[in-house]
Amino acid sequence: MGQKKEFEEKQRHGTVEFPLGLHKMEYPQNTDAIFYLHWHQEFEFLVVTRGKMLFTIEQQDYVLEQGDGIFVNSNQLHSAKTIDGEACAFFAVDFSYQILSEDIHSRFAKKYIRPVLHEKTCFPVHLKAQGEEWQQEILRQLAEISACPEHGLEEYELLVRSRIFAVWDLMTHHASHVESSREEHRYSERLAPVVAYMQENYAYEITLSELAELLPMSEGQFCRVFKHTMKMSPMQYLMRYRILQSCRMLQDTDKKVGEIANLSGFNNISYFNKVFLNTIGCTPKEYRANSNY
Repeated sequence: MGQKKEFEEKQRHGTVEFPLGLHKMEYPQNTDAIFYLHWHQEFEFLVVTRGKMLFTIEQQDYVLEQGDGIFVNSNQLHSAKTIDGEACAFFAVDFSYQILSEDIHSRFAKKYIRPVLHEKTCFPVHLKAQGEEWQQEILRQLAEISACPEHGLEEYELLVRSRIFAVWDLMTHHASHVESSREEHRYSERLAPVVAYMQENYAYEITLSELAELLPMSEGQFCRVFKHTMKMSPMQYLMRYRILQSCRMLQDTDKKVGEIANLSGFNNISYFNKVFLNTIGCTPKEYRANSNY
């Protein structure tokens, strides 16, 4: 698979003043993976302009027909493949919340952005070309952005921003909402130092007992609270975080795979390769080879 791939692990789209990127991609017949499992902090809308794609977000599969679109929330793992090796094409719009509001603590952000980031407001994911009128309108708005050039996009800033606001308005009006209890909010705040500890010390051995002691809780109670709040076990979170850090090192450094495994918290390269393959869908060497433009 020598085709150019989009790996957006660390890359920021657009500029500081205009944090939005437009990407138009085409893949010939007999291409397999379009991009491997990855995540990024930006929101993403992707629309298929030719052929079909199998899109996976956090282990949920979506078949996108020509004209269909999909929404990927911030920090969600996602990947895409062709279907039966058919040629396909798409455009993607990746943007920071700052397109909508510079201040994440503003009244506007508190009402319209933070609930989406925290998955309390759940936007529709699959936007169908043959769907309801509001879905078709979102796809029309996105198509107007795609008509702009990929480079020199800042010249179209007013048009692009206005279309993003229109799309966000329609998505908000057709979103579902998850009510968070006071207990969930309390647990989320209480787990914050544990998550920070894992992110700061992922390269070292970390045990359940030392994580539980940070709160403090029994190991059993800690595991139940963490899984209920984070939707995965503490060790699953840690392994995912380690693998994602290794992805950055594979892309951004020339370090050997064994050294990256060690720096990511794995003292066994075979186990690292196994976890990487299960998480990302390819080996570390394949990921590095395909992350070069």
